[in-house]
Amino acid sequence: MRINQFSLMSLTLLGMFTVVTTALTVVETNRIKTYYEGDPERSDFKPNDKLRREIADMKTNIAGYRNEIATRERELWRLDLALSSHRVDYAWGATGAGGAGGELLAAVALPDKATASIRGNEVPLKDSTWKVASDRSASVARRLEVLNQQYEAAARQSQPSLDAAINSRQEELQTVLKRISDQDALFQKDREELTKKLDELAAARDKGEKQHRELYSRRATRVAQLEDKIRQLLELELKWVEELDADGSILEVAPDSMVIDLGSQNRLIPGSLFTVFNHDRGRYVEKGRIEVVSVQKHIAVARILSQMDERRNPIGKGDLIGNPVYDNLKPKVFVVAGEFKQFNKSDLEHFITAAGGVVSQELGPGCDFLVAGSRSDREQANARQYQILAMKEEQLLQFVPTTFAPKASAAVTPAK
Repeated sequence: MRINQFSLMSLTLLGMFTVVTTALTVVETNRIKTYYEGDPERSDFKPNDKLRREIADMKTNIAGYRNEIATRERELWRLDLALSSHRVDYAWGATGAGGAGGELLAAVALPDKATASIRGNEVPLKDSTWKVASDRSASVARRLEVLNQQYEAAARQSQPSLDAAINSRQEELQTVLKRISDQDALFQKDREELTKKLDELAAARDKGEKQHRELYSRRATRVAQLEDKIRQLLELELKWVEELDADGSILEVAPDSMVIDLGSQNRLIPGSLFTVFNHDRGRYVEKGRIEVVSVQKHIAVARILSQMDERRNPIGKGDLIGNPVYDNLKPKVFVVAGEFKQFNKSDLEHFITAAGGVVSQELGPGCDFLVAGSRSDREQANARQYQILAMKEEQLLQFVPTTFAPKASAAVTPAK
């Protein structure tokens, strides 16, 4: 049976393409792997993203080539099987000076033929097997030698386009790294300047705070000194009501009553209470207390409530009478503060109002008297400052009528 020359030529070309593609794939794969994973002679090389993308694309192409090679190898195996049914052995390798090619090792035209054609020579069929194996081994050895020579050739060791691309990427990378270095240096410079300014501002702030504290301390000391001086100037003794000013006098005295020179035209009302006093050799002498029982226009009749010394210093004609709540020109202003024993604050204010006085809640200029109970230190201090006379609860009750009984908590029942 005659071998188809076209089939042999197709197998030859297919084999050459497979060998060349495989060799190129192995070489380029190793070269790309070296540049991607690092070359000891170029330890500073760092592939950038664009190069990685190109390598990824190359790997994808390599995978496609490998798949194509695998397909071609499967086709070769299929053709080898088809030829082996005719006892045809075909070896791939380098033939002649032209490069890679195919070599027919043995062929048997007919299954019942007693000889086999090996390299154009007829040999006995029984010797064809080892002869074909020997020739195949030699062919493989020659092919490996040719592949080794091709791999070690200078043309295979240099890839100008890839080297140029790698160098270009390295230059781009160096440019980027230099730009990063410049930006980092600028950042460090700006940070140092800002840190210096912050330190200067902190120092200025500390200096300002120190000056402020010193100024505040000096001013606070000065204020304290001035306040002490003011307190010293104003630290006057609180004046209590001890002597009364005369509001009128006694015109006539009867055994149980008397006539005074105050009447309705002087804003006098029945029930008003007065203290009777006079001055003995310039000394204030209290003689007793009286109550107005009837009022006329210019005079009024009063009764004696008590006398200090009826025998040696009785109440008589010409004695003076006085009441701090009463004023024939304008009402007196009172401030009631603190806690009291006989009456509470509102009761005392009511008594003052009933006697013709005026009650104020704030102590200040314009006030005439402070009725001071316990726990009225602040009001007493203000009374010292404004030079306002103060009186106790007992003193006030001597000059105002108490028109209702004290509360159950009262310790002492007031006099009627």
